[in-house]
Amino acid sequence: MDIDEQIIQDYTNSKLDVVQIDGLVVLKIIKQCKEYLPELVPGQLLGLDIGTSLEVSNCFPFPPRDQEDENSESIAEYQLEMMRLLREVNIDSNTVGWYTPTYLNSFFNESVIETQYNYQATINQKCVVIVYDPIKTSQGTLSLKYNLSSSFDRLNISNNIYLEKVVEGMTDSLESLNQELNKVYTYQRNIQTQKTNYIQQKFLEGQKVDEDELASMIKPLNPPSKLTSLLLTNQINNYTDQIHSFSGNSLTKLSLLKELQK
Repeated sequence: MDIDEQIIQDYTNSKLDVVQIDGLVVLKIIKQCKEYLPELVPGQLLGLDIGTSLEVSNCFPFPPRDQEDENSESIAEYQLEMMRLLREVNIDSNTVGWYTPTYLNSFFNESVIETQYNYQATINQKCVVIVYDPIKTSQGTLSLKYNLSSSFDRLNISNNIYLEKVVEGMTDSLESLNQELNKVYTYQRNIQTQKTNYIQQKFLEGQKVDEDELASMIKPLNPPSKLTSLLLTNQINNYTDQIHSFSGNSLTKLSLLKELQK
């Protein structure tokens, strides 16, 4: 098999066009979520991966938090035991995703994204998450699936030493620029204070303001260096270009993700 054929096959294997959910599964999810309310207890989805379709034929809830062991291995053992029991009675036991209840569609958070990513990265690229919202369901709307795109899988949001150093440098430059701007503000305020004092004095004396005398009365002050501010601004622009060239696409996607969480 050549490279082009391998690429086509990999794309086909990860392509998902249809998610078919058995009506009984939807009823089970609604029933299981209601039983544990007000706690939001997620669960496992089971079924078959056929071509570009995903069939969800069964599900079971995870243990509630008050019954969970802090060790995540116990949860994994619980899932394996449940799937073993299902196999013994000839019920589909292939993991095809998970489900989670939510309120007011508040499922755009790092925990859900991380869990879904782990499912797609470690189990099956086609794994989905079914979101059940009791409030929206009472209004006749039910969110059924979510699947992370392949481009999201390539999103690198891990810590990088180089990127951290660039951001630290830009932060330092921004702080220095802010200090320079404060110097400019202080300088202008001192000039204005001297002018105001002179004008008030002339007003109390009943004399007119002499512009030439006003200029001579102002004490000479050392203005802040414009060159320093200019250099800092250019340095910040340079840091910005480095960040954009290093991880521009990733930062754009990450910013969009953060906005969705708000």
